[in-house]
Amino acid sequence: MSVSPARLLAALILSLAASAVSAQDRSWTYLGWANITTNDGTGDFQDRWQSFSTSTSFLFGPEGTRELPYAFGDLIEVRLGTQIVTPANTLTPAPGDRRAAGALRAGLFTHFARGGWDFGLGAGAEAVGPSTQVLALQDRFHSVAGFDRLAPAVLAGQIGNAVRPMGHAEAAYAIAIGDEMTFRPFAEAHVGLEAYARVGFDLLVGPGYRSGVIARDYVSGQPYQILKDVNEPGVSFLFGADLARVFSSALLPDPAYTLTPARARVRGGLLVDGEVGSVFYGLTYLSPEFTAQPEGQFVGSVQIRLKF
Repeated sequence: MSVSPARLLAALILSLAASAVSAQDRSWTYLGWANITTNDGTGDFQDRWQSFSTSTSFLFGPEGTRELPYAFGDLIEVRLGTQIVTPANTLTPAPGDRRAAGALRAGLFTHFARGGWDFGLGAGAEAVGPSTQVLALQDRFHSVAGFDRLAPAVLAGQIGNAVRPMGHAEAAYAIAIGDEMTFRPFAEAHVGLEAYARVGFDLLVGPGYRSGVIARDYVSGQPYQILKDVNEPGVSFLFGADLARVFSSALLPDPAYTLTPARARVRGGLLVDGEVGSVFYGLTYLSPEFTAQPEGQFVGSVQIRLKF
């Protein structure tokens, strides 16, 4: 008997919700939060295509957690995100360029480890369209800051309102190379506003990625630490790459757009942990996402964490 994706998503949401409800029975506590912001302006200093996104994570689990537990549902992450895509020219877009879109996403995730594998499973919802007010807020900010604004025709032609159930799964295997380096291949699948399957790797060097709970930014793929006060002071580096097959995209609707056969990302990053906090900057190359996109782009990701 076949099971529909919608039923699988509903079952995962109910499982995660049941874990959250039983938090008091597991001596759960708030373990920390993290935010990473990705912007084309901090990458190749432009404002186009993958223009802006944020990912914010709040983690709950057993007090004293320093690494992934064995049990499904022992760690619950609440993840919120925004995403803005625009044409390359927001005043007079070229024919065939992508339409603007503002998206919101929210989900519950659980992280656990089995047999050397790190798993992250999540479910929730993703929304796009004028009702999210994401593009309207960006336009107001650009107006105040003196940046280029979205032309009225671009706002009027943005991707329409839609809400999709979201499901996400990632599996990664950490291979230690000496004391300072970890090679971490991974595979992930996602359904929501976009449906895709992806494989890739991260090469992590330094104390910043030895333990804790690592999430992944939606747009850039940059890994980031959620747990607070888990990293040792020092400098860490990362290099990674991945390749995705995108099966459908509400942000590039058919038949107006033809998706590229493969979507590639190549990234590097520098993390500095100190006594008062940490600073991360990462640079990611994103290959074209639709066949009419003339070239790829570089986006920059920033994470700043302060200790209180």
